[in-house]
Amino acid sequence: MMAIKAILFDKDGTLIDVNRTWIPLYRDMLMAEFGDTEPRAFERLALAGYDQQSDSFRAGSVLAGGTTKQMVAIWWPHATAQAQNDIAYRIDQQYAPLARKYLLPLFEIAPLLDELSAMGFVLGVGTNDSVVSAHGQMQVLGVVDRFAAIIGYDSVNIPKPSGEMVQHFAKLVGCRPDEIAMVGDNTHDLEEARHGGAGLAIGVLSGNGSLEDLAPLAHHVLPSALALPGHLRGM
Repeated sequence: MMAIKAILFDKDGTLIDVNRTWIPLYRDMLMAEFGDTEPRAFERLALAGYDQQSDSFRAGSVLAGGTTKQMVAIWWPHATAQAQNDIAYRIDQQYAPLARKYLLPLFEIAPLLDELSAMGFVLGVGTNDSVVSAHGQMQVLGVVDRFAAIIGYDSVNIPKPSGEMVQHFAKLVGCRPDEIAMVGDNTHDLEEARHGGAGLAIGVLSGNGSLEDLAPLAHHVLPSALALPGHLRGM
């Protein structure tokens, strides 16, 4: 493993409270799109990975880490492939801005990013959310300028866990994939790190993935991204 020069963060569950941000947004969206009652909207959410008992997304589910297109395929299963693409594009454009209404960071993000930047790391976001949504959310939180790149599922040919986001980020910031640490709360983030050739796969327990989920794929598992600076200094 070479020295780490750049850090690629997953967004939801790593920087953003995935459940409290997205559950109310998707509930409202499904009620609007299908004319659902709230109970019926939650039934549709359950098809994509919502667990009503814990009021959260199940680890490894489409809602926890999938793309808009994958969600559309579940909720509009009889639409043609082109129609599903069109619906996904419309949702990304129409509803992503509404997510900012519910946007809740897991912690104060700016001080963490500033500390890591001061340590010399180049920072990026790699998310299976759309790039317009991810960019907009980081803008609302006042940290968009801290990132050298924000990569969404629609920035690459194949989203996480293909490895393409790690490799794309490496090209954008001028480093090798094995000089990148990928940080995320789900197994697909750590698989992305492995498939992309990242030097470090770091799991965090601030989202929906458990220690049992993440440990087999991670070089290290931390309570949250807030532990990163101390951990990297100690390596």
